[in-house]
Amino acid sequence: MAATKVDEQGYKLIAKWNGKKYDLDVHKEYTVGQVRKMLQMLTCVQPKRQKIIGLGKKSNLEDDVTLESLQLKNPHSFMMVGCADEDVMLDQSQIDAMPLVVNDLDWNYDPSEYEEMIADVENRQKLQDTIKNVDISVINQPRRDKKLLVLDLDHTLLHFKNKRTYKRPFCFEFLKAVYPFYDIVVWSQTSWKWLEIKLIELDIFTSTDFFISFVLDHSAMFTVRSKRRKGKDGKLWEHQVKALEIIWQKFPEYYSARNTVHVDDLSRNFALNPNQGLKISKFEKTSADPNVEDTELQVLQSADI
Repeated sequence: MAATKVDEQGYKLIAKWNGKKYDLDVHKEYTVGQVRKMLQMLTCVQPKRQKIIGLGKKSNLEDDVTLESLQLKNPHSFMMVGCADEDVMLDQSQIDAMPLVVNDLDWNYDPSEYEEMIADVENRQKLQDTIKNVDISVINQPRRDKKLLVLDLDHTLLHFKNKRTYKRPFCFEFLKAVYPFYDIVVWSQTSWKWLEIKLIELDIFTSTDFFISFVLDHSAMFTVRSKRRKGKDGKLWEHQVKALEIIWQKFPEYYSARNTVHVDDLSRNFALNPNQGLKISKFEKTSADPNVEDTELQVLQSADI
């Protein structure tokens, strides 16, 4: 009887936040503001810090908007991004110590190693384990007949320095231009906590000119071993990779090696997918060249990728 009552008089909402799902049984006359308060009780994210995506057609709904006016599905899933009370000051005070990338700024892999890497039994097992364990939370559903564009974040779309975030020139223009042709995914070699903060700060989550399909962090990466040796001890190089096959196996009806492009400033992230990799120059905002504007994304926008 309780389930029937919800069906007739309200909605079952499924909120996705920080890799978890929260079920909300709400009346149709509830407002967005009331939903925010319910989310605060469940997640400790204050309403003023909540970004609700997918509850309605608009990204930033006013608090007095009723759920009934949004013509939601029942059940209806949406995503909420924002930092919990206990994390806000922690992130800000420790942000310099958080690894933007993991020991991979200077070294790139040898493409000739690709066949050995992909055939390596240990690498294949790591790939299958990661595919099995990674849960991709979709923000905006894949679109039919669209290609896939996987974008790195740090040093590709932004640069973080001295507690400030610098957006790469032409970032939004580029994302807006490619969106009609590509579903966009952000894959960063950082923690979800840091990634969420930066994407909110840059307004990438809330743009209405383009929409992010989903986001992956370092938990979707694994380590492979190169044939190269380093140092006097002669140990083999080890580095992490972004294996696109994870996405292809999760969304086989939409994406494959034939329609995917991966843009990154680190070519070793392409180690298992060199044919899809497109290396972009490392973006760094420095005071040494204030009059020199980076045009990499502008050039990429005009190219036929």
